Amino acid sequence: MIAAQAVPLKWGTSAAGKARRSFDRGTSAAGKARRSRSAGSTGASSWDLRIFGLAIAAIAFSFALAVVYVSQSTALSVAGYDVQKLAAQRDELRRQISLLDVQSARLDSPARIAADAQRLGMVHARYVPLIPAQPLIAKR
Repeated sequence: MIAAQAVPLKWGTSAAGKARRSFDRGTSAAGKARRSRSAGSTGASSWDLRIFGLAIAAIAFSFALAVVYVSQSTALSVAGYDVQKLAAQRDELRRQISLLDVQSARLDSPARIAADAQRLGMVHARYVPLIPAQPLIAKR
């Protein structure tokens, strides 16, 4: 049987070991970028705040635009209902006017007037005295 011997790994001997040590110390490109971001975080945070402010402003503007759109479309719908109600009222008034015209023509008819006069006991006058159109002269 073969006995396995433990071989100690040395960190500094391989290229992977060197990369790990440089990463641990922060000498790699990623470590340098990380350090520069953490050192200049005040500039990045003001930029982030500006972007956040612009995003909030865009959302607020979109919301205001949506509210205006909904209010305008609601007002348009209400106006449409009012127009329909007024058109129905106009049609009803026209119908009533035509009924009143028919009733007026029926009541103004000479045959109806003669029938009502006869029912009331009135008779045709045989003689109608006329006053001459000459001016009357006052006596002094």
